[in-house]
Amino acid sequence: MMTSQLKLAGWAALAVMLAGCETMGTAAQSKSTQGAVLGGLLGAGTGAIIGNQSDHAGAGTVIGAGLGALGGGLLGKALEDKDQRAQQQSTPVATAKSKFCPVGGELYSEDIKYCPTHGVELRYKE
Repeated sequence: MMTSQLKLAGWAALAVMLAGCETMGTAAQSKSTQGAVLGGLLGAGTGAIIGNQSDHAGAGTVIGAGLGALGGGLLGKALEDKDQRAQQQSTPVATAKSKFCPVGGELYSEDIKYCPTHGVELRYKE
């Protein structure tokens, strides 16, 4: 019975890893999402290892994944908030050559081509 639980946990972890690898690293993806995916993966692996020691690998995987995703998401959100505060402090005054993000509306100087938050090409203010 335990072997089938380990196999199920392994397949679930593999599916989550493949889904996470498919979407990780895009500029448009938030740090909260990236943190939740990575935290979930690390938590699932750690939970499976610890759970296996007490013959509860499946439960350990699920609990570890949930706690890891929660912690990673919170950490990612904190990093996003920090970046946004820094962005607001360094936002240039709008001029004829200022660029803006069409997604979030943030202002940037003309030497920046892509929005660092959303990954989209910036447009000139008209």
